[in-house]
Amino acid sequence: MILLNILVLVFEILYYSMFMYYAKGEGKFKRYLLLFSLITIIMMFTGTNNVYIYLMFIFMYYYGYKYIVKEKVLFYDLFILYLMIILKVIVEMFLSYPIYFIVNNIYIATIIVGIFKNLLIYFNKLNIRNIYKNLNKIWNKNNFYIRYIFGILGVFYIMLSCIYLIIECI
Repeated sequence: MILLNILVLVFEILYYSMFMYYAKGEGKFKRYLLLFSLITIIMMFTGTNNVYIYLMFIFMYYYGYKYIVKEKVLFYDLFILYLMIILKVIVEMFLSYPIYFIVNNIYIATIIVGIFKNLLIYFNKLNIRNIYKNLNKIWNKNNFYIRYIFGILGVFYIMLSCIYLIIECI
């Protein structure tokens, strides 16, 4: 049981590390692994069953990226974090429950979803980088609508998280 919990956490750390490493294209992958490992350990001790945990995740990412990865952090990177988290929540929402009903084991279902998420990121690494660059160009042009979308994504994420928690309680 403990081994399965650790395996689930490893897949989460890999997902976050790969996504940001492929998106930004800077820094060393080992530093991303260290950053997200530390964030995951801290989040384990603070609890992971509320909506505010990702707000804490964003703050830890901001400071960790600055001091562990040692790269420049832009406000735009928070937009990319929202995209990463929303992609994670959407994939989990649509895959977790069907897989759970097939295998009837929450840990195995979570591991399968983790493998799928990591493969999705790995096989789309060039697309992730291109999306990052294109959205960054739009962001730097100071277009209002991209920053408006950033705010909407924040609200959308909170709604998705609430729906996910409600479904999980049922």
